[in-house]
Amino acid sequence: MALLQCDGTPPKVLRMQRTWNMALGVFVAAILAIANSPPRRVCHVQNIPPADLPRDRNAAQSSRPLPIDGADDRIVRATVSGPEFATSSLFVGTEDPTHSRAKRLREEYRLDDVVNGETSEFRKMLKLRHWVHSRWHIDNDQNFNGDVFSILEKAKAGAGFNCTHAMKVQHAVLTVTGFVVRDLGVQCNTEEFPDAFHHGVNEVWANEYAKWVLMDGEYDFHFERDGQPLSALEVHESVREGGGRGIVKVQGPDRLIASMKGPGFPFTSVNGYWWTSYHVRQNSFTQPIGNESRLVIFDNQAFRQTTWLRKRGDNVLRKHWAYDAKAFLPTADRRQIDWTPGVPQLQVRQTAATELEVRMTSVTPNLKSTSVRINDGDWQTLIDSLLA
Repeated sequence: MALLQCDGTPPKVLRMQRTWNMALGVFVAAILAIANSPPRRVCHVQNIPPADLPRDRNAAQSSRPLPIDGADDRIVRATVSGPEFATSSLFVGTEDPTHSRAKRLREEYRLDDVVNGETSEFRKMLKLRHWVHSRWHIDNDQNFNGDVFSILEKAKAGAGFNCTHAMKVQHAVLTVTGFVVRDLGVQCNTEEFPDAFHHGVNEVWANEYAKWVLMDGEYDFHFERDGQPLSALEVHESVREGGGRGIVKVQGPDRLIASMKGPGFPFTSVNGYWWTSYHVRQNSFTQPIGNESRLVIFDNQAFRQTTWLRKRGDNVLRKHWAYDAKAFLPTADRRQIDWTPGVPQLQVRQTAATELEVRMTSVTPNLKSTSVRINDGDWQTLIDSLLA
């Protein structure tokens, strides 16, 4: 949100919402017009958190200068608040929540009932994660390789499953209920934990925090620092740089603090994120046939100066298979990993003494609509990306 205040003129608040799938994002505000402001008036935009988001969860609403092309001297200061736009050229594939497989999963397993009555988007995610966790008992020796429907059917018959299955099912469940989700492979430091524990988890884009949040579907937890949920990359950097100090593990929909040395240790603790990689292909549920096996990895000091080792079928530690296969896609640009679904990029140009033209672009999977509202007026759906 933002407030445009020109001295001597009423403030104008522009709220923006972008809808995709069944999820809703409320993001950056923009200036619409300068209302007859005389020369040298100071115009600024001040962040106003959305009414439906708790203020303490709005950490990503950073304020920064807003460039305006062709601005005359009446505009001496302009800022915008909200998460910053980032795009990525590394990931491929987009899930389609209207696909027949998605419709079948949502209806057959009554997933709408799992989140019925819940108003918080983030708690919906936690309830869906808990639902996945509750489908079966953990069996880390299970090697079944079926699809999501086969896993859930075998679970009804009493079969247990491991992290790979939980990652696959949670990916599907979050997708069909309207969220943007991706898969990760993470691992402990083999010098400290020579059994080389490897683990599969997901991340989901959380609008309430405007960031990617790690979700462990097998053990029903995520990590937080100072009440803010963390991404896998944040955990990875923290454990590499300071042993994960200040991070807590929280479990279940009620976010209860859990012991790092609980079930599944060490790969269910911060130690499990010594290594972190991201599956390139992101549409593995609605397009299950595919052989894209490359892995995005952050090209930081950890990747450049140490070697990722894994145990294979013969129980011998060797270099991660992606080295020889040349399957790692290292990127030193963090924004390539932390790309921002639903967050608009604003291009502003002054077109007249009292008018600004605002163009909005974004990387939003399955974008349905963009709407704006000024002050307490009605929501208006934009016909295209031009707002003038």
